[in-house]
Amino acid sequence: MNHKFFLTAVTLAVIAGCSPKADCPFSGCVDPAGGAGGTGLMTVDEFNALPALREAYYAMQSTAAVPFFVAATGVGEVTTPPVIVDPAGPTAYNCPVTGTFTVTGMVADPITVTAGDTITYDSSACDSGTGYTVDGTHTLDITSIVGDPTSGLYEQGQTLTFDNFSAATPTLVTSLNGDHSALIDTQSSSAIATGFSGSSLSIVEDQISISMRTYSGAANLQLVPPFNYTLDLIVGSATSSVVTGSFDYRTDVPIQQLIGEYPNDGILEIFGRDGGTARVAIFDETSVDVQVDANADNNYESSTNMSWDQFLGLVPL
Repeated sequence: MNHKFFLTAVTLAVIAGCSPKADCPFSGCVDPAGGAGGTGLMTVDEFNALPALREAYYAMQSTAAVPFFVAATGVGEVTTPPVIVDPAGPTAYNCPVTGTFTVTGMVADPITVTAGDTITYDSSACDSGTGYTVDGTHTLDITSIVGDPTSGLYEQGQTLTFDNFSAATPTLVTSLNGDHSALIDTQSSSAIATGFSGSSLSIVEDQISISMRTYSGAANLQLVPPFNYTLDLIVGSATSSVVTGSFDYRTDVPIQQLIGEYPNDGILEIFGRDGGTARVAIFDETSVDVQVDANADNNYESSTNMSWDQFLGLVPL
């Protein structure tokens, strides 16, 4: 399964300096030991470990990137006249290129962002000139603000809720349903720090689906060279159309990468029925090792070294 959207979203965050808003405080929203430990219904073996690890890797990367992805679609960013949220009812707007969207909700101040603001965008073939054509509904609830948003250096909490939200490029359609909460701290000019969580989120790309439950994690994106990106404290439970049964996933060692390259360090592990487990241990930006402990005896009975392109299914083993 060749998932694509999160790589584009994170790269855009660096290039454009995008700082999406995020309702999950760093203290208490993630549990590095929770949500994983053999409760999945999948039977882990040497045949399904690799596709399940691919899906866990995608779940980890994509849940961290959801706000970046939504911001990259540009819905509501540029219109004539500017968007005004009218509590009396929906207001329709033409998108800058083609299509339309309507806005409903309530904001305290039209000039700035305020805790308690809520805005729902309902898009119909909306093209804002960003490369995406957007359909469906997403709601933004602002849960907290620390600092001055107009300065670009602030901390903002948000919850995004998706209802048949889809963003299409000429080669890929990505659809989202569910919820995603986060707290994003841009108070340092050199980094964006993020904590995120959600109760249920499903993503479909060209009819291939993955659904995450009770997921959470933390990410740190350096905005100065060499643009290091770290994912840590990642936990969750998932089902995917490419494997049979659910699995839990967890980062045992933080995932480190430079933007534009594959990760160069870290360990991501999955857990299935009766304690069976598998993990991808990252050697460097060129290769990884997939290890399987199907009988849960704390010994990896199989270990396969492969390139990143092989791990991600871009080239055959």
